Amino acid sequence: MKRVGSQPAKLQKKYRAEDDAKDPIQVYCRIRPIQSSLESSCIKVVSDTEIQIYCPPDERGISREGQFSYKKIFTEYETQEVVFQDLGLPLIEQLLTGKSSLIFAYGISGSGKSYTMTGNQEDGGIVGRCFDVIFNSIQNYQARRFTFKPDKLNGFDVYSMEDALFFKSEDFKNNVKNPSKTSKKKDGDTDRIPFNYKIMDIEQDVAYSVFISYVEIYHNYVYDLLEDVSDGEIRRNSKIIREDSNGNMYVHGVNEQEVFNADEAFEWLRKGQLRKRTAPTFLNMDSSRSHTVFTIRVVQAPLDTDGVSIIQDKKYTVVSQLSLVDLAGSERAGKAKTTGQRLQEAGEINKSLSNLKQCLKILYENQSSSNLRNIAEKIPYRTSRLTHLFKSFFEGSGSIRMLICVNPISEYTELLPVLQFGEMSGSVQVKRTTPLRMDIGLTPGRRKVIDVQSINRIPCVIEEDTRVPQDNKINYESKENCFGSYLNLGPPLPDLEVDDLLDNEKRQQLITALDQRIKKKEELRALLITQSNDIRSQIVVLESNYAGAKQEINSLQILRDQDTNKVKQYQNKSFLLENELASLKRKLEFMDNENKRLKSDLNAKDNMLNQVSVDKDLLKQKYNTKIVKKQEQLSREFKDKWKVQENEFEAKLQDKKRKLRHIKNIVESTENIPGHFSRRIVKRTLSDESLNKIEPVVNNGKPTDSKQNEPSQATLRYLRSRRSKSCDPHERWIEHKPPVPIPLQTVMQPKLKKRKSITKLTDAKTVSNNGASKYCLLTQGSDEQGIPEAKLYKVLNINFNKNCCQKNLILIYNLLG
Repeated sequence: MKRVGSQPAKLQKKYRAEDDAKDPIQVYCRIRPIQSSLESSCIKVVSDTEIQIYCPPDERGISREGQFSYKKIFTEYETQEVVFQDLGLPLIEQLLTGKSSLIFAYGISGSGKSYTMTGNQEDGGIVGRCFDVIFNSIQNYQARRFTFKPDKLNGFDVYSMEDALFFKSEDFKNNVKNPSKTSKKKDGDTDRIPFNYKIMDIEQDVAYSVFISYVEIYHNYVYDLLEDVSDGEIRRNSKIIREDSNGNMYVHGVNEQEVFNADEAFEWLRKGQLRKRTAPTFLNMDSSRSHTVFTIRVVQAPLDTDGVSIIQDKKYTVVSQLSLVDLAGSERAGKAKTTGQRLQEAGEINKSLSNLKQCLKILYENQSSSNLRNIAEKIPYRTSRLTHLFKSFFEGSGSIRMLICVNPISEYTELLPVLQFGEMSGSVQVKRTTPLRMDIGLTPGRRKVIDVQSINRIPCVIEEDTRVPQDNKINYESKENCFGSYLNLGPPLPDLEVDDLLDNEKRQQLITALDQRIKKKEELRALLITQSNDIRSQIVVLESNYAGAKQEINSLQILRDQDTNKVKQYQNKSFLLENELASLKRKLEFMDNENKRLKSDLNAKDNMLNQVSVDKDLLKQKYNTKIVKKQEQLSREFKDKWKVQENEFEAKLQDKKRKLRHIKNIVESTENIPGHFSRRIVKRTLSDESLNKIEPVVNNGKPTDSKQNEPSQATLRYLRSRRSKSCDPHERWIEHKPPVPIPLQTVMQPKLKKRKSITKLTDAKTVSNNGASKYCLLTQGSDEQGIPEAKLYKVLNINFNKNCCQKNLILIYNLLG
């Protein structure tokens, strides 16, 4: 078997990124359990991969819904163990094979991110279970402490066993001088419950060491939570982010602690959590005010040909890491009721989360087939320390998984962007990295061979003590017979005394026997070496067969675990269906009660409507009575007003008669004028409307007696329409009427067959040239109350003299009007 230095190494690159192969970001969703039965959930699990949210109808009666799909949905009944087995356990297997991974826990404040990542003493989270699985798997293959030490450039130096012992002694001295560095368990802390699980298929010819680091990103600055500071000291010095020679981003100068068991790692985790910045808000009593990144780094180096020492060449060292990121929850200032410093912290948290969304969105758009741009948009990783630190993961240095935590009692507007971001992140693809096994030309299984030899080591020389007391003399012949079946060392030694050694012959016999024994021993040694080599080769064959059988057992165990998981899933599904059935029954009972309540309300409404109808009828009857009384009152008032108007019309009629008598006297007086025309009769007729209007007759401020008005009322009440008999159909008339007469049903209206109608009388020729001897004047107007009335004047046997015709006509017109 050759040593490492005598042949060229066949070690290739530790990671090989396939150009075409890409894997999407696996996004999981976990629903936080509802604490109170009075709270209603706005989330419905449709299947193992689909979730649906809805909001109740608003004031306008509009309700909104949304359905999203993920890699897997963890319902409120899924335990921490189930979440770890599906989300974290595959990443631990990748970590021990040399592949890096990243887990994000994203959600709003109070959705259960920190509980899922860290858990508690009784029910550990993803971080604590990672410790248990890693150390359960490598407990027989761990390197000596201080064999690997960080080189401050994101790599590790490998030291020999002597250097490791020296560093261990120095660390022991420092711990003695500074006992406060060691973490102490508080009295109130209880022993945590470990997670018993072990990964069987790991490389056994390498040595493993585990290093952890814990940082937080607060106000876009990176602080080390495991830094050597006294309790209560404020960390002022922030760390910077750099890029190593392989293109991986790391926190420069961060404190990386080497741990040898899960309890030690958990104590460092607890120490960092005590320094993490938290504060109470209205939504969460222990709200994280910063993003925390817990990193587990596993360093692997192969053993040499002897299977004892570690090869100290750094190019053979493989470093893989698992970053567990607990993102601070996004929150609204109005709902969280944050002010002052807490409001500033919330602003920085939302800003960094927004930059993370922006980076993933641009990465998705650059990968999308609908992107028609020739040049991909630059991704702003450096805008935030969070995205800058994990830039290498987004560019293909490891796999990425995201856990979306949601609170089912949150509002629709808060859950919608979180679920949309998770679904969009599931469409982003990163390059697939395949870790390659280190092939340096050494025989596999060399660690096992050394372990077997150390247990079953066969001595090559049997030492004998010739100085034996006489009382304890040993029978060498019987002893040779005893070992003869196992080892035949030649002829027996001669029985000699001390004095016999002086005899040359006997001394020569002893020398000859010893030479024969030495020769026989050399033959047995060669035979032993040959047989040991044969046994070793057989052991290697048995080990390979054992490894194959163990792999088969592991595959069967994996199948068994898969079947167990399926059984658990079916149990969970049945439990979910039972809960859903119970929920539907409760809803049915609620709907029945609601139906009964609505029926009772409907009956009450019907009774109210009946009562309203009865009240309406009573009101109708009451108002009908009032209307009848009001009509009677108005009728009496109208009759009184009618009598008053009738008396007024009677007075006006008497006045008109007086005027007509006065005109008659004037006309009769004009007959005595020589050479002029004679006036015969001036008559006046009233229209039906003027006759029907009754005006009271006032005598010295007193109304006339009702008995005196009875004849006039009787006369006016029984008037009938008739034509005037004073109009001869053969006579020629001058009819003088308004331009637009108002049609009225008048009485005593003459019927003029031969007439000339005029609207204006301005010249005497209009009368004299027509051969007419009779004149009729019609006037229309309104009385004091605005009631239309018409007046008709007739002048009979008029001699139209040229000298006085126009003057007399104007005089008559003025008198009549």
